Amino acid sequence: MHPAVALAAERHAGRPVVVALVWRAAGLGRVLVGAWLLGEFAERRGFFRVLDTALNRLVFAGTPVVDAGLVPDVLDKLLDVIVDQPNLPGIIVASDLNADERLLSYLREVLGRRRSRAMVVGRRRRAVLTRRSDGELPEHPGASAKQRQSFRRRSRRFAEAGIEHVALMCGPEIAEAFRAFLEIEAGGWKGKQEYKGWAIRLDPKLEPFATEMIEGLARAGCASIEGLRHGGRWIAFSIWLRSGSRAFGWKMAYDEAFTSFGPGRHLSELVMATFVFDPALADFDSCNGSETSFHAAIWPERLELVDMIIDARRGGSLSGTLFMIVELAYRRGRGWLKAARDTVRARWHGLRLSR
Repeated sequence: MHPAVALAAERHAGRPVVVALVWRAAGLGRVLVGAWLLGEFAERRGFFRVLDTALNRLVFAGTPVVDAGLVPDVLDKLLDVIVDQPNLPGIIVASDLNADERLLSYLREVLGRRRSRAMVVGRRRRAVLTRRSDGELPEHPGASAKQRQSFRRRSRRFAEAGIEHVALMCGPEIAEAFRAFLEIEAGGWKGKQEYKGWAIRLDPKLEPFATEMIEGLARAGCASIEGLRHGGRWIAFSIWLRSGSRAFGWKMAYDEAFTSFGPGRHLSELVMATFVFDPALADFDSCNGSETSFHAAIWPERLELVDMIIDARRGGSLSGTLFMIVELAYRRGRGWLKAARDTVRARWHGLRLSR
């Protein structure tokens, strides 16, 4: 929800961008108490116009920014702001919505008062690390004694090989480092079509968006690039973002010629150390939903997220109800096909090994 993200999306997302804002009168002026960044999709599932918080596959957070003391009123006004615009669709796909019970309970309360329909169509969990109320981390926030010993051993190996750790938070070096990150990512497994081509550089719309977003966030002190460099050559990057007291793991890539050194794991540990020693940061969201990831293996806490379809119109609408049915059927069908594909692949792999 940072303005840098909104500006980059407005220029490069390839679709209309909507920023819903709610203000509270304060004396002779006003104070911003709510904001929600959404993108307009003209033909979702071929028939429906909707607003979606997932502007593209690089934006992971869809929870609106709301003044903590005015949550119900602000949520109600945000929905009104959208519905009151005759040129906007009243259907919202709130992707990656923080499932904090306080937020969801308020949202359900507001929707109930408005007699608006809503449906949860997806759930996921991400590993997070959270400081306790006294500012301390959990007793086992990261690694076991064996893992810490492995980290020290790996650090010595990196030093002996002449590989140095570089942390960038501002300045012109950010742009140069991000260009190097894009090259390394595209040159690795994420750049291969058999892995769906997840590299940013493979999508001509994503590269300018990501570049402008990261540079804008870095100028605002909300993005950091941790890198490993061998001589004058970058070999690995971890890009993480921050908003207030929360940190977010965003993207990682490394030169696969250095795989034997374990650069990805090493950078993850270095970033975690940065978080641990910064008392201003209270939470670290891994932004990784895989239970086999590095963070999932060492962080026991999980952040619950939901994808929720909201018909913002008071009393609901036929189009909103139809879209909920279609979207739920589509997601369930896609999930079933994915499970069937994975089963076939596993059996085929088993047959090949048995030969």
